[in-house]
Amino acid sequence: MHISFYKRWLVILLALYALSLAFFLKAPKGENSLEHFTDIPLFLKGEVVSYPTYKNGKTNFVLKLDKTYDNKKVYAYCFKENCKSILRGSLISYEGKLESLPQETNFGSFDFALFLRRKNIVAQTRIKDISEIGKANNFWLTISKIRRSILSVFERNFNKDILPILSGITLGEKGDISRDLYYAFQDSGAMHLLVASGGNIGFITLIVYFLCSLLGCKRITSASAALSCALFYTLIAGADAPLLRAYLMAFCSTLGFILGRKSGVLQGFVLAGLIILIFNPQSLFEAGFQMSFLATLAIVLFVNNFKLKENLPRYVKILTEMFLISLVAQLSLTAVFCNYFHKISLTAPLSNIILIPLSAVIMFGGFLLWLISFLPITFLIKIVVSILNILLIDFKIFVEFFASLPISKIIMPSLNPMTVISFYLVFFSFLNLPLIKNKKRYVFIICSLCLVLLISAFFFNTSKTEVLKGRYNFVVLNEERSLTRVFGAGVKGDILRNAVLALGTKEIDCLFVKGSASSLYALKDLSDIKIKNIYLEQDSLNEKSENLLKNTSAEINFIYADQEYCGVKISKEENLNLSYQTKQIKVFGNMKKFFIEGK
Repeated sequence: MHISFYKRWLVILLALYALSLAFFLKAPKGENSLEHFTDIPLFLKGEVVSYPTYKNGKTNFVLKLDKTYDNKKVYAYCFKENCKSILRGSLISYEGKLESLPQETNFGSFDFALFLRRKNIVAQTRIKDISEIGKANNFWLTISKIRRSILSVFERNFNKDILPILSGITLGEKGDISRDLYYAFQDSGAMHLLVASGGNIGFITLIVYFLCSLLGCKRITSASAALSCALFYTLIAGADAPLLRAYLMAFCSTLGFILGRKSGVLQGFVLAGLIILIFNPQSLFEAGFQMSFLATLAIVLFVNNFKLKENLPRYVKILTEMFLISLVAQLSLTAVFCNYFHKISLTAPLSNIILIPLSAVIMFGGFLLWLISFLPITFLIKIVVSILNILLIDFKIFVEFFASLPISKIIMPSLNPMTVISFYLVFFSFLNLPLIKNKKRYVFIICSLCLVLLISAFFFNTSKTEVLKGRYNFVVLNEERSLTRVFGAGVKGDILRNAVLALGTKEIDCLFVKGSASSLYALKDLSDIKIKNIYLEQDSLNEKSENLLKNTSAEINFIYADQEYCGVKISKEENLNLSYQTKQIKVFGNMKKFFIEGK
């Protein structure tokens, strides 16, 4: 790679366009997206524009309504048995309700409604009864039938424990994956293998090209067959942003290979980014888009700019390259993992050395099984199924092993914007270091710029107050001058945990809470959060609440009248009362009940 690549007009255009979106594009709002929200069932018609997913007896898909509703896209929920026959490209008529998307009001929790709105999905619909299923798009119906056929072959031959692994690796269809296995994939750094992505596209392109070459096909014929198969896979796997990015990169790199040009991969990367952001600018703010492009850019830069010594043994070189590529990809996603998932896998560079090649073999075996399922050769099908069973069980064992290691993951709070910018500035500057002639000056400029950014972060107002709403109660979080206060614990523990981490800390300095056991159950889910001090009334404790408090490392403090604790004033009227006020909110009341004003 040459430094002149960054001077090309497409690269500059992509950079300027992405920056303008980051600064000026606002999150889409859901108000008044449809004027027909009602509790009364309506007779509706629309085209299914996504592959339906099936989980816990429920079918979900995206539906584009007819002209009556301006062809708006809605997210559909259906519990009916005949929903299982719906395919992408189907035209359905049904009786159901149109509802606004459920709003996530709690800070730090995943906002599913905003996620859908970024995909131009403006409402949700609950299907009460389907009256007709017809054809709307024959192309997508054909593709969808092929996808359904592949998944049906998998369902007939594998049990539910390993089925999500095979369908996830092959088509990105995780289905009814168990909660424990899902977290094991996260902790082992292998979650990307359950999502159809660039690795799958690259593997298919290379395998088909290699097979065609073995058969004596010419370079252009082999490339055309490889790209055609890769396009087919892109379509049956969903044709989402990571897949489109990967296919465009594969197309450009293959074309560059045929024409003798080396910049095809990077050209494909830039083109893919422009095309996706032009058609849907909101993609820039989606975690999937960010992860896909950051990891790909990091890998491409590393492979082009850093070379291992040629005298290394072949297998040592291959393993070292796999480890370093996995490490670079993982580092490129560090800030994204911190801000979205609050978790970083430390075993990913090691686990991927084993799991990536194994997943490639499993994907090849999955497609081979589907192809031979059309042949009347039962014994051959049984052989392939037996081999795949062994591979899938081994794959699961490896995932669970790496996830069980004490150093498999670390919990991380969110990073502030200046820290994120500084991190990526240093990271990508390092990846481009071999291209720079005057390295000392380059390093000095980058380090000075990062230092300015980090120092400037201290001048921003870090005071923040958030209200978390539970089913029967609320919690108030306040962070001011590096001091984190929490009033109440009347929400689920994972909601409180995620909110604290989203504040950018792993500590609660002061927790003011009622002493009843029901108010302290949330503490069981806060093992990742260090609570320094808990403040409560002495006479509010009982045996259950005392047992819950014993499991924390916090210092237990009993409050008394006319005292101040952690900047909170305590007075005595009928009961012990606390009073705390910020510019945004006021918390007041006795320890048996909290009240808020201002929000």
